[in-house]
Amino acid sequence: MSSKPMKQDRKKERKKQKIYTMGNIVTLCISFQHTPQPKIIRLVFWGGATQLLRESCPAAELLARHPDSIVCHADSFYVGRPVPALAIEDVLVAGNTYLVLPIDLFPPCRNLTTASLASLSSAKDKPPLSGPGELPFEYVKGSDGKLLIKVVPEFIIRVMSAAAAAAEDDKSGSTLCTTPELRKHYAQLVGTRDRPWSPKLDTISEKKKARRSPVAARLFDWR
Repeated sequence: MSSKPMKQDRKKERKKQKIYTMGNIVTLCISFQHTPQPKIIRLVFWGGATQLLRESCPAAELLARHPDSIVCHADSFYVGRPVPALAIEDVLVAGNTYLVLPIDLFPPCRNLTTASLASLSSAKDKPPLSGPGELPFEYVKGSDGKLLIKVVPEFIIRVMSAAAAAAEDDKSGSTLCTTPELRKHYAQLVGTRDRPWSPKLDTISEKKKARRSPVAARLFDWR
């Protein structure tokens, strides 16, 4: 019996093993690409400091480390509603952002207002509540079907970090004036201090000459 069929069988077996090995490699690559990334907890402190937690954390543990603070979910601020402070028995869930705020800023059961939002800034000069391309508020529908005014989380974080941002700016007023309209008014107010004042008088017709006030008459004669 010839050994040729035996050699062909061995080649086929090696070919099967090669295909099987390549299949394993492809499978491993696909599995590696779809590995889910672990979710983290983001803590933003009053003043702009940020801390990342790799796993869920009890609110009681965080409050014990910061006894003069409250912990709030960043996505739960609504104008006209109480500040959403977490209770001791609550747990911080991975994949969410939480704010750690001084308890003096938001007493219990006090509704959130635009004025209290401005107090979130630790900067000496309070930032404006709007900016170019930024919408600090949005309408959402509550569980009862009524419209609520929600504060955008990114806006709250920006206000809380205003002190750190102000430290990098000069004293030209850029911290206060972030919109083109505010910059325009700021330039007009500051610019008038450097220009000498001069009265601007319109031409007065002969018919209205007798009705001039004494002050207007003196200014006209002085000119």
